[in-house]
Amino acid sequence: MSLKFRLSALNFLQNITFASTLICLGNYLLQTLHFSGREVGMVYATMAVAATLTPPIIGWLADYRFSVNRLLLLLNLLCASFLGAAYFATEFWVVYVLVLGFYLCFMPTFSLVASLCFHQLPDAARQYPRVRVWGTVSFMLVGLALSLFGWEASALTFLIGCGGALASAWLSTQLPAVPPQPGFNLAMLRGDEVRSLWQDRGLIVLLLAILLSTLPSSFYYSFLNPFLNEVGWKAAAAKMSLGQLCEIAVVLATPFMLRRVRFRRVVFWGLLVWGLRYVAFSVGRPGHFEWLLYAGIAVQGFAFAWIVIAAQIYVNNRVPGNLRSTAQGLVVFANQGLGAFFGAWIAGEVVLANTLPGGGHDWSSIWVVPAVAGVLSALLFWYFFPRAGRLEG
Repeated sequence: MSLKFRLSALNFLQNITFASTLICLGNYLLQTLHFSGREVGMVYATMAVAATLTPPIIGWLADYRFSVNRLLLLLNLLCASFLGAAYFATEFWVVYVLVLGFYLCFMPTFSLVASLCFHQLPDAARQYPRVRVWGTVSFMLVGLALSLFGWEASALTFLIGCGGALASAWLSTQLPAVPPQPGFNLAMLRGDEVRSLWQDRGLIVLLLAILLSTLPSSFYYSFLNPFLNEVGWKAAAAKMSLGQLCEIAVVLATPFMLRRVRFRRVVFWGLLVWGLRYVAFSVGRPGHFEWLLYAGIAVQGFAFAWIVIAAQIYVNNRVPGNLRSTAQGLVVFANQGLGAFFGAWIAGEVVLANTLPGGGHDWSSIWVVPAVAGVLSALLFWYFFPRAGRLEG
């Protein structure tokens, strides 16, 4: 197997684990275990807690102490253990602790896999999106499978994630080792190179904009599937896969866009999409402007690739090679860390506050909050990001 194929397969397997524990978890907790909106928000907030705590630490360990491959092996084995136990759990606090343990181990794998790719691909800015796109493919296939087999409210999703984690653990041993980087030491974190990064206005504004975008993204990942099922949209998880189908095209086109369009404009539109899609969800219903539901889902590729992948490439171009794992950990922290924690908490409280007495929710009112947050984050980024900000360091 070629190196590019193995890296693509690793992204594919990693996102099987992620999709199986993300797409329908909210629906399973609400419909099968009968958790409240607040409790669902708390469970989803564990992902943000984990992304705040572990990616920068694990990234530093990968740069300084242990090989990336060894860390991926250990973390994926722990992920499989937590998901296997979660399959049997029904009490809120048991589910909460197991999901928290899973995400504490899983969230660092995003930065480690990205670092692995950037270390081993000779032309990462061009080749990385072609490798990363296979994660989107697997995310889409998982969504289709969950609907096809009727598992949208089933604990079987935990077992699917467990299998993906075990396969990822094995594959991480089949890749060339990325050892701790020569020349890295703790003094570098206080050195001129790192100090210059924190003085890079473009980098700081980008990370802050990603933090703000985690509020609307928290609503999407936590409550879109329950919303679509509640309004009676059949095969919701399968239809949500339209987002990943469109994302494939956008991810593959991202290197071209970053060469032809200013980085500032690309990220601005990615952020703006997060807000505008909730306007579509507020209006669209099955049989009534139903196309807006499809449109709101289809723009997922722009919301993801034009923010997260663009940011990964931007950061990679600005840091020394022996700080790549640490730097990619910061991207995960910004995208799924502290902001996502508060986003998940706010989303849960907003859904709880808009629960109707007779059952169901006032979704039109709920979607106003992420719509405003998405548009605001885009406008703030456009205003503060340097007009001359370039993708290259």
